Amino acid sequence: MTQKLDRRLILMARTIVVLFREFELIARKTDITIPQYRFFLALKRGPKRAGELAVQSSIRKPTASALIADMEKRGLIERQPDAEDGRSVQLRLTDKGLRKQREFEEELARHLPTHLVKGDEESMLNAFSELAYIIDDQVNEAADDPTTDMLT
Repeated sequence: MTQKLDRRLILMARTIVVLFREFELIARKTDITIPQYRFFLALKRGPKRAGELAVQSSIRKPTASALIADMEKRGLIERQPDAEDGRSVQLRLTDKGLRKQREFEEELARHLPTHLVKGDEESMLNAFSELAYIIDDQVNEAADDPTTDMLT
């Protein structure tokens, strides 16, 4: 006999899908793609080699190469010599890239309150904040674990 799913998990999945749609609309409005935003998040933690950036962003290497070229052309990221290996380079966010990432997140922050229940905003914001911290901790742990392949 199969175990009955907790209905809250189904509701959480639906909420994620609805919010993701909003995320996509705002991304288009601010001229950012979702894979680019993943790069922003990974690079905010510090410079990365291209392959490392692709894995941490859950993007295949050929796709990552095209994104890197586009973001570099737009002045959002730049290459710098790798301090540990002089033969390779690392990618880092430029000031323009940091501004673009901040612009996108501020636009999201302006839009998301339209989805909060009036009178219960504080408890909803606290619940989302707690979830964000939990997920961020798990992502950081996975990124630090060299045996974890975030593409699978």
